Amino acid sequence: MKSGKIIMQVAIIEIDNNSQLLAYNNAAKALFPTNLLQLNQKFDFQNVLNLDATFNLTADVDSIIVINSQYFLLQKVSESFKIIFILQPVEYLKRRLSKINIVDSHAFDIFATQSQPMQKLIAQAKAFSLQREPLLITGETGTGKDLLATACHQYSPRGEQTFLGLNCAAMPDDVVESELYGHAAGAYPGALESKKGFFEQANGGSVLLDGIDEMSFQMQTKLLRFINDGYFRRVGDDNEVYVDVRIICATKVDLAELVEQGKFRKDLYYRLNVLSLNLPSLQERQDDIALLTNIFINEFANKQGINAPTVSQDVIAYLTQYSWPGNVRQLKNVLYSALAQLTSSQLTVKDIVLPAITSTQISWINNIENKTLDEMTKQFEKEVLKSLYIDYPSSRKLAKRLGVSHTAIANKLRDYGVGR
Repeated sequence: MKSGKIIMQVAIIEIDNNSQLLAYNNAAKALFPTNLLQLNQKFDFQNVLNLDATFNLTADVDSIIVINSQYFLLQKVSESFKIIFILQPVEYLKRRLSKINIVDSHAFDIFATQSQPMQKLIAQAKAFSLQREPLLITGETGTGKDLLATACHQYSPRGEQTFLGLNCAAMPDDVVESELYGHAAGAYPGALESKKGFFEQANGGSVLLDGIDEMSFQMQTKLLRFINDGYFRRVGDDNEVYVDVRIICATKVDLAELVEQGKFRKDLYYRLNVLSLNLPSLQERQDDIALLTNIFINEFANKQGINAPTVSQDVIAYLTQYSWPGNVRQLKNVLYSALAQLTSSQLTVKDIVLPAITSTQISWINNIENKTLDEMTKQFEKEVLKSLYIDYPSSRKLAKRLGVSHTAIANKLRDYGVGR
């Protein structure tokens, strides 16, 4: 993408006392659609800035708002005949300040929730975040389990306390034990001083155990004891330590199946599975693809300090037809790759390269349990049609490709909702 005019970090918008738009700078122009910034016309600041009904225009109070899934600090300066809105990206401020606390109530605003599955998930997540019991987050690779865990912590009463995460995958037991529980001086060769583990460091807060399915039976036993009473011993120490920590676990596999296979402790599974959240795959939340695309494009432009390109009308339909085995992370990577090579001010289908779908990437294979042969056949047929429709985007072209009648293909596309 060609570098455009460098965007100022601070967006400024001025309105008069009748909410008529007086002026705005280039950063504001890059942040909002041009149709929302019409000089000498009413500026609907409540909706444009995503302000809730409690926002007081006359009060001198700073706010945290979310625009394009990014946090902004909103400051308001009132003068005799005008009001000035000043918006600064929180990420920009965090590079200059040691710490900024995100308002807990906005923790889930970073998620795209146009789809029904995501709306249901976020409602559950908000309710579960307020509890003390362990939280289990499941979902395919790339669905955003770590982001959801962070949001649950921020939204909880522990939101201002420490949040730490440990990836348990492929880590030796002694490393996992030392990281979580800490060790006493002399516990290991060269360990001259004692060390606090994650649980002590996050006392009063939360700890994310990502890849909990990779944890060994020995570590699972220790974790179960800790969850039950909050007590543990540092490695090499006889004294017990008590901490108040909420455990959040994340996994991409079916723990119940691992229990049946004898690869995961049944008692730990039932202890963890009190409050569970399952992140839907991107294929299950296709209504979010348009908003996610907009979010990632603006995020890329903001990081590069350039103007965001416009999006061709057929891009979203093109992206929606892909199966996205890598989910939201893959969508972001594909868009970033396209944007990094973009040489015009518009993103088109020709700029986007989607990986070929191989037999090992067809996600339906992992979702056939308890289904009849007829149900599995229809599911396979739907996936084939969705995959081929990317290269044959009409019922006539697809019918010719598959060697069947146009009417038969048109009916199947309608029944399966492909190509809408």
